[in-house]
Amino acid sequence: MFNINCAICHGDKLDGNGPLYKGGNGPYAAAPAQLVGNPKYMTMPEGTMFHSVTYGKNMMGSYASQLSRKQRWMIIYYIKSKQAGAGATTATADTTAKPAAATATPAMK
Repeated sequence: MFNINCAICHGDKLDGNGPLYKGGNGPYAAAPAQLVGNPKYMTMPEGTMFHSVTYGKNMMGSYASQLSRKQRWMIIYYIKSKQAGAGATTATADTTAKPAAATATPAMK
């Protein structure tokens, strides 16, 4: 369902680089949300995502007429499962970045 309704903009890897955007070379100039890898969307609550899919947000229109309530929730759960799979990589990167930033701060004073 995600691939049919969402990947055209958000990409099949949820990287915000679907066929309609193509890194800015597609017919739409506005970059879709990068649902995996972007902390803003990785931590977004499911209810907020559901609201965005139901009513639209920014350049994305509403999908309430194309998808049933159950289908919209299924897509949200799919996105969250992909984010959870990518979370291990993101968490590792965040963990290694924090000690470096903590030691750099005292040296700057």
